[in-house]
Amino acid sequence: MQIIGHKLIEYENFNLIQTVENILNFDNLIFEYNENFIKNARNSGKTFSVIVRNLNEAILANALNAKFIIIEKNNISIAKEVVKLAEFYLFDSKIAVIIENYEKDLLNAINLRVDAVIYKNIINYII
Repeated sequence: MQIIGHKLIEYENFNLIQTVENILNFDNLIFEYNENFIKNARNSGKTFSVIVRNLNEAILANALNAKFIIIEKNNISIAKEVVKLAEFYLFDSKIAVIIENYEKDLLNAINLRVDAVIYKNIINYII
């Protein structure tokens, strides 16, 4: 499992964006699934990760080369299904959850069998 944000492990901060204009101004992007954002990020050569709400979005995010497919930690049923899809179809994208509490949330992520956890405190919220 990849652990992003732990003080002993080198990492790069993420930038959670909410407008398409921010794509040009920031790197290592996170955004909710949005085809316009994906198109612009790809055209700009940006590394991006996508927060998905369902299996269709997960499949498309992988096909469109998202670095991470992020599932909200409270969406356990979708997380389990996306992990199964990723294993079956050999996704290039990694499946991740955002965590706040190292002890509790990391154990839950391990049980979900996701590829990565991202500490919430290393995400810059760009408005």
